[in-house]
Amino acid sequence: MEGATAVGHLLRRAGFGATPGDLDEYRSLGYRKSVQKLLDEIDRPTPADPDGFDPYEPGAIQQLWLDRMRSGQAMLAEKLALFWHGHFANSNAKVQDAQLMWSQYRLFRSHGAGRFRQLVEKVSRDVAMIRFLDGNSNRKGIANENYGRELQELFTLGIGNYTEKDIREIARAFTGFGCRHHDFVYSPEFHDDGEKTVHGQTGEFDGDDVIRIITSLPACHRFIAGKLLRFFSHSNPTDGEIADLAKVLEKTGGDIRSTLFVLFHSPAFLSGAHHRVLIKSPVEFVVSARRATGAAGIPPWCHGALERMGQILFRPPSVKGWTSGTGWLSAAGVVERFKAARRFAQEAAPETADSILDTAFDGSVPQALAQTLAEASGRDRIALALASPEFQLA
Repeated sequence: MEGATAVGHLLRRAGFGATPGDLDEYRSLGYRKSVQKLLDEIDRPTPADPDGFDPYEPGAIQQLWLDRMRSGQAMLAEKLALFWHGHFANSNAKVQDAQLMWSQYRLFRSHGAGRFRQLVEKVSRDVAMIRFLDGNSNRKGIANENYGRELQELFTLGIGNYTEKDIREIARAFTGFGCRHHDFVYSPEFHDDGEKTVHGQTGEFDGDDVIRIITSLPACHRFIAGKLLRFFSHSNPTDGEIADLAKVLEKTGGDIRSTLFVLFHSPAFLSGAHHRVLIKSPVEFVVSARRATGAAGIPPWCHGALERMGQILFRPPSVKGWTSGTGWLSAAGVVERFKAARRFAQEAAPETADSILDTAFDGSVPQALAQTLAEASGRDRIALALASPEFQLA
């Protein structure tokens, strides 16, 4: 994979696809400089919330985040925030506080490319996470094991890399981590300061000690490497590919930015066999379609469409996050994608069809699709392109 194809592939995976306006810029940079540009933009501060922004207005936090994804400003930072939102999955259906969910987004947006250990430390103090996994119920003598279990199973190690005793001991270590209103609170009187044994190490550990121990384990490096590969590269990474990326995490102290640099330059990422093999999530589909057509913002009707496709930001179905791959392609979800493609096309100018196709397909419409598109014109051509199987794949 090379040239415009490689750049288009990068923009779909490290962001939400190109717009007609910025594709030429990235093509002129070339692949390596495009990677560096995306990584450099991660350092941009998280944008301030606009004047009058009210997170409690229904749909407000979803709308603002979707618009930021659409804008393309620091697109890799936004894509990483989406990755971590699915990884450390919380739902406002339980948290019941949109401000806390928005604060968690800002955490992922600001710290998602740093060291994984530090991110886990911040997540462990995040009030939405504490509420979601019942942190205030975790006290000396009556330890609540919810966070201790999910911290290992879903956030750091994966199934099979911990024991029930590890869960109990880690729960004890996190006693005293709680919240009051919108603030993290550590209450020493609720902390079990006795000796604990966690993954073979013994001491009077607290939550930060536990995070230091488990994020240093080889199983953690492999687990996070696998998650990054499946989200950004391809759904079935080999053991060797996972091991190679895990070594980068180990050598860099868990630095996500450095790990992504290696991932985006890896042979597997650039392989033609892994081009357009990941099914876009509903959010990725909607944002990429708006970007490809050059349309501004995300129209409000998209909220209902996204819900019917199966993805509402800040409301993943469980702590395991959303589905992936063919799990997105329910009959109702596919029909909704077709309807959305038609509506996006109706909002585009007919004479922009060639530009939109160039942007959507890296300057070369797939042969299987070319004849179908050649027989259509104007908005019909745009709608067919956006609804095509090829566009549904990143």
